[in-house]
Amino acid sequence: MGLFFNKYTAISVAVQIVAVVLIWTLAFIFSPAGDRFFGLIFYFYFPPIFLLSYVLNLKGESGMIAGAIYGMAFGVIVYGFAFGLVMSVIRRR
Repeated sequence: MGLFFNKYTAISVAVQIVAVVLIWTLAFIFSPAGDRFFGLIFYFYFPPIFLLSYVLNLKGESGMIAGAIYGMAFGVIVYGFAFGLVMSVIRRR
């Protein structure tokens, strides 16, 4: 289980990082028309953003930015681990 978990976790994290960077780049290049891309990625990572903002008690304008940045990074890792675990269980059977 360890080999599959590590492989699928690494693949999932790498794909998410590439997707986040690509979507952020497109959102900044095509702003304001590209803001819906940023909105989609924000809503996808909203649970980790909210959790991190609540736990760290982030407030104010800097808290909004820090919560989104750190929450997305936390979400990439958490979603990567979840995908790696699910895929390793599926592949094991």
